[in-house]
Amino acid sequence: MKLPALVLLAAFAAGMAGCCRRAAAPQFTERSLDTVVRCGAVPCDLSYRFLTIANADRSEALAAIENANVNYFFALEDFTGTAEEAARRFIERFAADNACDTLYMPDMRYSLSVAAAQAPVDTLTVYTIRRESYTGGAHGMRTTEYHNYWTKGGYELSLGDLFPEEQLPRLTERIKAKLREQYGAADDEELAQRGFFPETIAPTENFEVTPEGIVFHYNPYDIACYAIGEVDVPFTKEELK
Repeated sequence: MKLPALVLLAAFAAGMAGCCRRAAAPQFTERSLDTVVRCGAVPCDLSYRFLTIANADRSEALAAIENANVNYFFALEDFTGTAEEAARRFIERFAADNACDTLYMPDMRYSLSVAAAQAPVDTLTVYTIRRESYTGGAHGMRTTEYHNYWTKGGYELSLGDLFPEEQLPRLTERIKAKLREQYGAADDEELAQRGFFPETIAPTENFEVTPEGIVFHYNPYDIACYAIGEVDVPFTKEELK
């Protein structure tokens, strides 16, 4: 669904938010858990810090945002229950999916940490989920995902809400130009030499709206090898004009 133009202006231009009647602001409270679960023979230290909208019953918009956050945070699809129910399902599935019947080392241990943060930006609320895990192998994994919601309408912004499709090829080139500047590369070949996958570089739905503009975020393996880590490509409002 396309968002009203006023919302887009409010996301990128200070002061425009005052032109539209504000809905009830979400009031976030933390629900946390620290426990040990068994993945077959392997113990796993599990920790989560979920930010729930305490006043989600105030409006359909807040309820929609809360339900979306529950699904994103606990890696579920089309789930409509409570956060507590979602957590139980999430833990049961994680333990089953990562079950290992053999301890390769006496002290072998898995870990999973999921934490949420939020920030208001004009008429938007930006919900951030950070995950860190180790379930065997050479290294663990760390990822960050962003979800930008219009508080009044309860909608999540997508690339299509902010950029016409015909602008995406040009935006791709601007992202590559930013990366070349950040990593001292003259062209795609040099980006590849530094560990990037130039053919995969494109605007991502994993973006963060900020008071200054927008940040495109790429997790390990999205556009580069694991050693590069997480990659941010920021654009100011002026650069996006």
